[in-house]
Amino acid sequence: MANARPMYRHVTVRLKSQELRRMGCLGTALAVGGALVAARVVHLQVFQHDALYDAGLRRRLRRRPLLAKRGAILDRHGKPLAQSQICCHIAIDPTRVREPETTARILARRLNSDPTELQAQIVQAQQSGRRYLRVATSVPMERYQALRTDLESAFRRLRRDERPVLTREQVPTRAYPQGSIAPQVIGLTQLQEDSLTGNRLVAASGIEKGYNAVLAGKNGIEEGEIAPGGLLIPETIRQRVLPTDGASVRLTLDTAIQTVAEDALEQLWRRHRPKGALILVLEPHTGDILAIANRPTFDLATRKGLQPPRNDTPAERDRAMEPLRNRAVEFLCEPGSTVKPLVVASLLAEGAINPTSRYYCQGAIRVGRKSIRCVVHGRGRGHGLQTLEDVLCHSCNVAMAQMGLRVGLEGVYRALQRFHLFEPMQAGLGGEWVGHTIAPDKVRWGRDLRATNLAFGQGLMVSPLALAAAYGVLANDGRWVAPRVVLEPALARREPEPIVPPEHARLVIRGLVQAVEQGTGKLAQLKGYWVAGKTGTAQKAIEGGRGYAQGRYVASFVGIVPADAPRAVILVLADEPQNGYYGGEIAAPAFRQVAQYLMWYWRIPPSRRETTRTPPTIFNPRTRAG
Repeated sequence: MANARPMYRHVTVRLKSQELRRMGCLGTALAVGGALVAARVVHLQVFQHDALYDAGLRRRLRRRPLLAKRGAILDRHGKPLAQSQICCHIAIDPTRVREPETTARILARRLNSDPTELQAQIVQAQQSGRRYLRVATSVPMERYQALRTDLESAFRRLRRDERPVLTREQVPTRAYPQGSIAPQVIGLTQLQEDSLTGNRLVAASGIEKGYNAVLAGKNGIEEGEIAPGGLLIPETIRQRVLPTDGASVRLTLDTAIQTVAEDALEQLWRRHRPKGALILVLEPHTGDILAIANRPTFDLATRKGLQPPRNDTPAERDRAMEPLRNRAVEFLCEPGSTVKPLVVASLLAEGAINPTSRYYCQGAIRVGRKSIRCVVHGRGRGHGLQTLEDVLCHSCNVAMAQMGLRVGLEGVYRALQRFHLFEPMQAGLGGEWVGHTIAPDKVRWGRDLRATNLAFGQGLMVSPLALAAAYGVLANDGRWVAPRVVLEPALARREPEPIVPPEHARLVIRGLVQAVEQGTGKLAQLKGYWVAGKTGTAQKAIEGGRGYAQGRYVASFVGIVPADAPRAVILVLADEPQNGYYGGEIAAPAFRQVAQYLMWYWRIPPSRRETTRTPPTIFNPRTRAG
């Protein structure tokens, strides 16, 4: 027993020393671990502070664009022709869909799509591990809310993290409350998607493009912390820049008149199947364009009627662009007989001819080696002795040729220049083509023949808008007013310009009344009203060559109504029509249809008795113009 105590003491000492070593090792490990933790903390807090701070912000903060609305395009009375609305793209997370068939059926019912096709898309996306599947584009926000409600009701039995997740992406779209009228004037926009700056509409053509600086707004932004439901927490918003909406553009177009012009042109289009067609309505006293209808055309909302080129050839590209072409300013043609009243009025103003001038037509006239024939030609035939009014009524080429020979090439050229036929109209319509002809100083041979041709509408190219504005001179007591298609913001315009004396303009109008009453424009007659107008049947020149193409014509009619107190100039044009080609049979009926509506729409009382065939001696456009 006496020897046991010392042994126990040694064991106790040995155990304490081992504990101390362990504690030392543990202390060392803790110290090292603490140092490592401290070093890591220092590394994170000091060296990686910025990177970690940015990563945290990216997880907590969201920077979202606030979409601006594009300005509206209005008609002259403030009716919206094109306006913006905020819609959305709808997408679903395929990995959260437990029942593809049920989900596809609910989506298809609201989106008017095929449930079988939707189900196949969801299953395919699940197999490829995709977490984003867009199921609808540019749909109203109300439809998104309805879809969310339907999905929540159908899958209420599932846990929240097992239900389908529906998301939306806001996008601006264009709506057309008046339907697809004047699409070539209004123009197209295209959606440009950008997750950073926000989706926006990019102008592609028409007023949309020409006035993009006015119409286009500027998107805003907001930045803040995001809540679990995906919304920004108001108290955490760090930055907010409100969007700036675009301003409106008000046009001179009248929705009612435009609709009637579209209907009349559609009937012409179906009956005669031309390559292209146009109806233009112009208010001569102000220069306001009230309607521009084009064919072929397209639907602004659905884009129906637009097709991409089938191949990369100039002809195919031109074919694809036809529905977008605004023929009022993007089509040049020889005016034919419709230019004769302008030449007569201009030569009267210059004193080269006078109101009492007489011209004798034997049916043909020899100019150099060429024989110019009239409509009535042959041995012993012709119009005989004619006054200026008779010349316009009969559309006599021989008489016009005599005028051309009398004043020479320079004189006819000045007569055409006087009416601004070879100048841009600058009416607010983009892509304008400018009329042209060969200047007299560049013509060396056949000057007499060229003078006669110009006098009755051959050898020059003009735009329909320039021709309508020239007829506006006759309807406006001899004053030329620059045409316009935009009221607000106001265009910079030239001042009204006296072109011909009022008495000469009225004399020409009387001749144009006779052309409708007794000449080729009989189908333009309007019960109860005097109509002044001129038909045109111009053979098309061969592109890139000399001479004219057989069987290819541009049929036209330009009229003023009512002739005794003009309120409108109406131009109808058909390019290469079928089932006839004369302006009197192709274009005049469409003119009458539009003119008849204008008389009712403006409540203009009749001024002519049914039995009266002879117009008043003097027309005074100011007496009833309102």
